[in-house]
Amino acid sequence: MSEHPIEVALGSIGRIRILRSLMLADKPMTRYALQKVTGLKSRDLKKDLDKLASLGWIKVIRGPRAPDKYVINRDLAEVKILEELFKTAGYL
Repeated sequence: MSEHPIEVALGSIGRIRILRSLMLADKPMTRYALQKVTGLKSRDLKKDLDKLASLGWIKVIRGPRAPDKYVINRDLAEVKILEELFKTAGYL
């Protein structure tokens, strides 16, 4: 049985912290900024960002010289619903 995208996206505390941080951010965040606010190790953060990006839950903004930046993808219904859940639960 293959994993459902919800299981992949919410399958670790790290991914939940990343999603929360990006939902709270008023601008795109670098990996360094995300590492500071989530407390995740660099290697774990990269793995989690890659998973979330592959699902389309976050967008990667690539600059020619600047570091990659990440932003929540509020175009997805799942992300909108999750954000509402986080707000209702007092997590945002």
